[in-house]
Amino acid sequence: METGRQLLVGVDLCKEFAQISYYDKKIYEPVPVGSPDGDERIYEIPFALLVNPNTNEWLWKTEKNMEIGGHTLIDDILGKITGGEKFQVGSYIFRTKDVVKKFMVKLLSLLKEYFPNETILKLVITIPKREQEIVDLLKRVGMELGIENDRLVIFGRKQSYMYYAVSQSKELWANNVGLFEYDEDGLRYTNLTVDKKTIPYIVGADTQDLSQIMPYEALSEGQDVEYMFLNTANMVLHKKMVTTIYVTGKGFEGAWATEALKELCNGRRVFRGQNLFTKGACYAARALTEEEKLNEFIFLDDDMLTSDISIRTYHNAKMHEVVLARAGSLWSDVDVSIDIIPDNEDEIQITDRNVLSKDARAHILSLNGFAARENKMTRFTVRIRFADRNTCIVTLKDNGFGEFSPSTNRIWERYIKLDTKDNIRHS
Repeated sequence: METGRQLLVGVDLCKEFAQISYYDKKIYEPVPVGSPDGDERIYEIPFALLVNPNTNEWLWKTEKNMEIGGHTLIDDILGKITGGEKFQVGSYIFRTKDVVKKFMVKLLSLLKEYFPNETILKLVITIPKREQEIVDLLKRVGMELGIENDRLVIFGRKQSYMYYAVSQSKELWANNVGLFEYDEDGLRYTNLTVDKKTIPYIVGADTQDLSQIMPYEALSEGQDVEYMFLNTANMVLHKKMVTTIYVTGKGFEGAWATEALKELCNGRRVFRGQNLFTKGACYAARALTEEEKLNEFIFLDDDMLTSDISIRTYHNAKMHEVVLARAGSLWSDVDVSIDIIPDNEDEIQITDRNVLSKDARAHILSLNGFAARENKMTRFTVRIRFADRNTCIVTLKDNGFGEFSPSTNRIWERYIKLDTKDNIRHS
């Protein structure tokens, strides 16, 4: 670990607000960080900026700052990421990446008040949905801020919730765990399960979109939202052994929610708060460091691998399985390489082991077609990536063997389908 890199940080970015927290290793809990506003702190920081293009002054969006003249308001920054590389506000044109970078610099700088001499060891950012455009831009911003990809992880909120739930006391996830979110996108329910019949435990989560049944507009249309919510909640919880429920989102801030949640508490423990996702990101940052991992869990959802991917190698007079990608990893983040020197071999073996079905399949990849050389005089680089959750891309590059065997620079690819027996070869 590099000196000074100690901070484990979780950031939640949504349409209107951003939240940031750090993991306190003394109390073993995430601690929220707010932006100063007079004598108070703002923990739900508006995901917006005020800029004076003439002086290049960038300010938080606060009531006090809004009264200052000469500033242009840039809001809905998350939405602008998917809108293109540039956008226009009034008569000014801004580069999307530059605005996001300005916001992240101001947000992460809040940590300096508490940790003036420490830098980030792991940063986990959650976004409502893991859209590739947003992921790519945040990673580019991270690189420009000196936070390389090995220290930055982008999660969807569902993944953050999974880490949050199992980081609580075991009694709270002994049965299914429910999460209700209610915001401008309407009501959603996510059911989390922990399969304790497997070692390690498999954690899964499924989300139901209930926005057509209970849209956000119901709050302002004079409808009986307490009745609507309880009726909807009882419907989705029917025959589910859910003993812990979390609720979050600005839609639950009204007095109606307090009364409704009292009803929901019958036989269940119910928790309401607005910082679940930043805390979940913080727990994930802790779990993804080398210091401490949640080895007893494998987290699975649509963005995560369900198989361990390994390569068979011979080392120190023994055969070994070297794991290149583990189940529970974000498939789009996997990019791993290993160098091999064949010893009287004309093939390599890649194995995928599905943690759900327990099935293992070996994929034999022929080395025929590469330049013929004396034994142990060729070094190959094997690279593993994914085109999607079920399609592994194996790239093989001939590196030769120094000046004795110059490289042909030939690159060969094989697409391995993890969910079928059909494989596709690309030369």
